[in-house]
Amino acid sequence: MAINFITGGTAGFGGTPTQSGQNLGTGAVDALHITQYGGEVEHTLAKKSFMREFANIKPVRGTSTITNDLVGEATLQAVGRGAQRPDPTEVTFGTIAVKVDTIVLARSTMPLLDEFQNRLDVRTEMGVEHGKQIAKEFDTSFLVQAIKASQQTAAGKPTGWVGGTTDDTYALADLGDSAVLLEAIEDLVTGMEEKDVDIEECVLILRPAEYMTLVRNTDLVDKDLSEGNGDRSARYVMKASGLRIQKTNLLPKTATVGGTHEFLSNAANGFAYDITEADARCVALIIHPKTLLAGETIPLTSKVFYDDKELQWFVDSYLSYGVTPNRADHTAALFLAVDWA
Repeated sequence: MAINFITGGTAGFGGTPTQSGQNLGTGAVDALHITQYGGEVEHTLAKKSFMREFANIKPVRGTSTITNDLVGEATLQAVGRGAQRPDPTEVTFGTIAVKVDTIVLARSTMPLLDEFQNRLDVRTEMGVEHGKQIAKEFDTSFLVQAIKASQQTAAGKPTGWVGGTTDDTYALADLGDSAVLLEAIEDLVTGMEEKDVDIEECVLILRPAEYMTLVRNTDLVDKDLSEGNGDRSARYVMKASGLRIQKTNLLPKTATVGGTHEFLSNAANGFAYDITEADARCVALIIHPKTLLAGETIPLTSKVFYDDKELQWFVDSYLSYGVTPNRADHTAALFLAVDWA
């Protein structure tokens, strides 16, 4: 006996069967799964990643490399009365480049049977986990490059350019001293201001432990002194030395082990993302939107597809980006004098 199907919105028999994952009843059976899953990854990434909102990321198309042009400062001269011919002066130029050559991929699989027997919304849970891991990798790579930017000097830059602002004398014994930490941060801010950096656009990045050290500083959270900057009973502080504070546990504490390399590091980019011993000693970091040059070839993309050979669903989230130091003078960092205990 023949069995006929009635499709939604179509009168009569002889139609094509539809499935819940199709888009408007036609096309791929998993078309809507992609949208559903992708939205969850993007939501989680937006919630977990603070560097994506702070940094200026340029699209990279038709090439693997983007560059910023550097222009040196002009030279002024005085011209007095009489027949004087001003001397010509030179303006030097340079470039900064970042290469995008790696895809960051999170892939999970789900056996066909699990689609029917699982109690959880598996795709949603996978989306949450993919978003967390991508956000962690994304922010860590940006933080490492910002730490490297703070240590750059004026070497190789056009005339008038200066290096980052650093203090590498911070003692382990002072880690819990709120007054010493605040004074060190104030000195960094002063160093940046002396280089004509607009600190209003900067953000101070601290680990949770150093953040709580600042909370214990009465100059920051006392109601008579802070002007609403914090609440001692609620254990929070919003600003230090005029800088908005961003708390994160992604500042590295250990250097890249010899013989291995970080996730995005490769020979083509000179293993640029590897963490040195100096990088791993960073206690506090101050960055500006101009600190980094970042490019993105593949924006965050999510896809769900089924493989008959495997009898499994594949759940992918991926993107391709690169980041490098751009303006050292717009960056500052406080470093321990020795490794973390």
